[in-house]
Amino acid sequence: MPQPEPVAQPVMARTAGPIDGATNELDRLLIRLDAEEKALKSDLDAAGPELEVIRARMLVRGRAYYKHVRAGLLPAGGGFDALVDHAARVERTRRALDRDIAAEAALMKRSSELAQRLERVRIERAPLEVHREAMVRDRAALQAADERRAAFARAFDSSIHPPDYVAIYGADLGPSDTGSAGFRALRGRLPFPLPGRAEVRRVRRGGGPGLEFVAPAGTAVRSVAAGRVVFADRYDDYGLTVIVDHGDQYFSIYGSLGLTELAAGGVVPANGRIGTVGAASGGAPLLYFELRRSAETLDPGPWLGL
Repeated sequence: MPQPEPVAQPVMARTAGPIDGATNELDRLLIRLDAEEKALKSDLDAAGPELEVIRARMLVRGRAYYKHVRAGLLPAGGGFDALVDHAARVERTRRALDRDIAAEAALMKRSSELAQRLERVRIERAPLEVHREAMVRDRAALQAADERRAAFARAFDSSIHPPDYVAIYGADLGPSDTGSAGFRALRGRLPFPLPGRAEVRRVRRGGGPGLEFVAPAGTAVRSVAAGRVVFADRYDDYGLTVIVDHGDQYFSIYGSLGLTELAAGGVVPANGRIGTVGAASGGAPLLYFELRRSAETLDPGPWLGL
């Protein structure tokens, strides 16, 4: 068998710097728009009571002016001085009423301008908020992918040009404890991870050798030995993947799964259910299988007797 190639170094977490920078810029713009909207709304809210005060004063002065005008020359009976005082009061009331009318018009104009500016700010802000939410989702997706890559790499940290497909037949065994004697002792007699007929070929993923088993979608996938689940999630081109730690730094990897009910930390017996064969993108349903010792990818063929 050819010697396995050196394993590619674990992918480092990708920085979300460009997204973070753009998000920060959007945050600053949204903060500015928030402050402007708050100030405009405060000014607009304050204009209402002020307008009510002006209109109430206009009503009082309008009645007083009408009363003075209606009096006409009646004060003339009190002499010239009384007539002059009356005329002065009428004039003062008229001027005050004119000022109130002008103040009302100015305040109404200002309120209209504030309302228009407030509407423009809200229109400007709406798409920015949608864009920012999309960027936050993108950043979360990147972080989740980075976390899965890190979890995939951490799974191996510690331990408790392909030819044609070849047909194999796996025994449909029930759960057992065949892994209790130690995984190394199972070399050459590991059970196939699929029961029944399947087609297998050698492939390379992630820089190391592996096997692809073509079988109907939904076929049960079995653990080749007892162990502890250290990874159960989607991972790059491995798809939905389960990694089982068999002790002494030996791991089996099951990729391209259709579904799994396992979670990291769970225990699976030998021939225990891992999940089901999934439908590969643009191809036949298959299971990807790989063995590792620590982070070194092993050729699984000799272990399975191929």
